[in-house]
Amino acid sequence: MAARAEMWYRESMQSGSRAINGRALSSSGAVKHILLVEDDPDLTVVMRDYLEAYSYRVTTVANGVDGLKAIADSDFDAVLCDMVMPKIPGDMFYQAVQRVRPHLCERFIFVTGHGEHPRVQEFLNQVSEMVLMKPFHLDDLLETILLLFRDLESPVVKLAVPEGNLPLASRGEESPVPQP
Repeated sequence: MAARAEMWYRESMQSGSRAINGRALSSSGAVKHILLVEDDPDLTVVMRDYLEAYSYRVTTVANGVDGLKAIADSDFDAVLCDMVMPKIPGDMFYQAVQRVRPHLCERFIFVTGHGEHPRVQEFLNQVSEMVLMKPFHLDDLLETILLLFRDLESPVVKLAVPEGNLPLASRGEESPVPQP
């Protein structure tokens, strides 16, 4: 059944993404550990096998309750999370993770076939730019994961303003740069 589902994904969708030399690791070259929270067993097998073929280590769970147990036991580099699942839906799972391991919240990629549902839309608009709409091409899954890792590994440059040196506009002077 899983082979048929993978064949359908490969034949019905097209994508321009490709990994180099069959490996899709981070720039550091370390093997990444991914938590896949998905209730569809066929899709779970397809996604797990595909990602493992690119040298990712994948832990799979079928619902948010088991996902919370997995997060309590291990740290993950990325979390692929279905939105509509039994026991705990994706938004509630995310909120629970936010309470126990908040650093993981920036590592979520949501997967859904219910993007038109108002509750799903509202939640995704608030928390994430990383969303895959079902059905998706497996290469798009890989590309989204690579984008997540690139964003996480990019150094964020923050300019600090020493306390005594407030910007000109803050001291009652006109700002040299026009404000929008």
